[in-house]
Amino acid sequence: MIHVRRSTFVIGFLFAMLTALMIWYYQKATSTEDGALDLLNRYATARAQIRELENQLANPTETQ
Repeated sequence: MIHVRRSTFVIGFLFAMLTALMIWYYQKATSTEDGALDLLNRYATARAQIRELENQLANPTETQ
């Protein structure tokens, strides 16, 4: 009887560890993806500002 309980505990423990590992990996992957998307948005904003400044330098009379 003790052997059955011990093997059940080991199986349950391994299942819980695998579940925790999958949840941790999913959270890590989604937070990395969110950070990458935020970085791409910041890059696009910076590129738009650069284009606007280049246009202002190329045509200084139109902006004033």
